[in-house]
Amino acid sequence: MIMKSSFAAVNASAGLTPLPIKDFSNEQLGLLWAQVYHILHHLSYSPGWVADDTTGDVLGQHYYLYMQDFARLKALVGLDYFPSGRAQSMRRARRHYDEYIMTMVKNGIKPVIFLFHWDTPLALFNEYGAWSSPKIVDDYFNYAKWVITRYDKYVPVWFTINEPQYCNWQYANYLIGDYYPSHGFEKGMPNRFLCGHYTLLAHAKIAKWYQEEFKGKGKISFKNSGNYFEPVTNSTEDSVAVQHTLKESLGDLLPKFTEQEKKLIKGSCDFYAIDGYTAFYAKSLSPSFCFSCITNRTDPAWPECAPTSSSAPDGFGVGPAADNGASWLKSTPVGIRKFLNHITKELFPSVKEIMVSEFGFAEPFESECTNLQDAIWDLRRTDHLQWFLDNILLAIHEDEVNVTGAFTWSICEFNVSNLLTPLPEVERSGNVWLISDLTCLIDDSFEWSSGAKVRFGLQYLNYTSLERTPKASMFQYLDWFKNHCGEFIKS
Repeated sequence: MIMKSSFAAVNASAGLTPLPIKDFSNEQLGLLWAQVYHILHHLSYSPGWVADDTTGDVLGQHYYLYMQDFARLKALVGLDYFPSGRAQSMRRARRHYDEYIMTMVKNGIKPVIFLFHWDTPLALFNEYGAWSSPKIVDDYFNYAKWVITRYDKYVPVWFTINEPQYCNWQYANYLIGDYYPSHGFEKGMPNRFLCGHYTLLAHAKIAKWYQEEFKGKGKISFKNSGNYFEPVTNSTEDSVAVQHTLKESLGDLLPKFTEQEKKLIKGSCDFYAIDGYTAFYAKSLSPSFCFSCITNRTDPAWPECAPTSSSAPDGFGVGPAADNGASWLKSTPVGIRKFLNHITKELFPSVKEIMVSEFGFAEPFESECTNLQDAIWDLRRTDHLQWFLDNILLAIHEDEVNVTGAFTWSICEFNVSNLLTPLPEVERSGNVWLISDLTCLIDDSFEWSSGAKVRFGLQYLNYTSLERTPKASMFQYLDWFKNHCGEFIKS
């Protein structure tokens, strides 16, 4: 996160700051977590904004318990690890993250770090509108350069950006003008695509520096987010609907890249990364309706202008449903095999290496279990993970797709959480990015506006005692890798 040098301390408890925030001064923002997830955290104190009115407070305890959690990961054969990132110049913070990374290394865990997980600093929204301004590119670059320079020798894989869909959240869902200033920008499409534009440039600038100047020892990419779409029928029209490009609809809303910017972006990913959770069916619209939709920005179907559904043609759902709090998620493991083939052979044939950088499942009604014994029998998640991994394996061996990694959300999952210790020591002036609290939950999460009731973890977290208990899915997951001679991310 970025803070002004006058921010002498970061207050741990969002509850100490009254909402809604009308004072956007540096002094007031100094009491806040300067990041987008903290905006959500603050919004969670506004009744009704988070479905179950919970906050991420309890989940932030990993800040203190990381040594225990890493030892636990080691005992469980520690599969994947994603510290999410903010850079920093505060002595106490730096010591914490130095110890954090070294504790992983000592436990035989290789950190795979993503530098930005939607944790945009409030200070940058306050100053110039963050991702709606070209200023964000250099601020992000300076932050990422600091983190990479310090930790690259321990990190085999860097992800610069997590799921650029955050642009939709920040400029469509969050309350511009109430929780951070608008700087003259309105919520809606134009800002969403400005955000995407500068996201690509920020990624490309740090990636090209890493590849060409710093000559880092690892690989670097950013995490795409998308799902597989299957045509409802074999008709040409439905196949076209699947391939419909937003460029046709968006037109002049899409910012233009200069030739120099295009050159910067080209080749900036060492591999392709996809967070592919589920799949949908797509069908065509009538030609007249499609044309009408594309040319009418007030149409409810715009800009996609291609209906999608979670219902199969035979009337069944496309797959078993996840928890109601993740109503978008269905168990469709065959979809990931088709998606990997589609990405590497049809959409982007130049892609020579691909990772499934995130997949997982929210067990239905898990939070409603009244005893631990019932909660840890997460059989739908168990089946989903096994079938999902089976289909990735089929893509590798039957379809010859070069899949080089798969990361589950979550055996060890990182949500940005409360910074519980004030960090008063600032070493230099100017904007300072802080490494995000590396919330290795190894269990259950605060699922954005759905709250803490939606559980993705392979371990059960008791939100009162903080005790972690492996679920059935954890043992099935570990057995799958052992049976298939998978390579664990261990040194």
